[in-house]
Amino acid sequence: MIEVPYNPRNWYWILGADENRAWSSAAAAYVTEWDADRVTRIANEVELYDALAKSGFKTRAPQGPFDVEEVRAALLNIDAAATGDAQTYSELAAAAEAIDFALPRST
Repeated sequence: MIEVPYNPRNWYWILGADENRAWSSAAAAYVTEWDADRVTRIANEVELYDALAKSGFKTRAPQGPFDVEEVRAALLNIDAAATGDAQTYSELAAAAEAIDFALPRST
């Protein structure tokens, strides 16, 4: 089997436990068929936004808007200590900045 090099411009992500669809960065949308050699699992859309934004493909990431609860859950998953008791979007934005997490817009 030939290993396909990671290319964030044309990759797929299975989010959480949803095996029925994957996010396609090429299509900037969910798809129901994908190349098994070009897929990565990731926890949620907020984390996927961070991964694609850091690769320079923010516009190919899920655009939300993401509510405060989704953002908080993602940050807790990444770094619970840094997230602490942050509850508002501005508090979460400060926590995200502290851990170099690209935060999408919220509702």
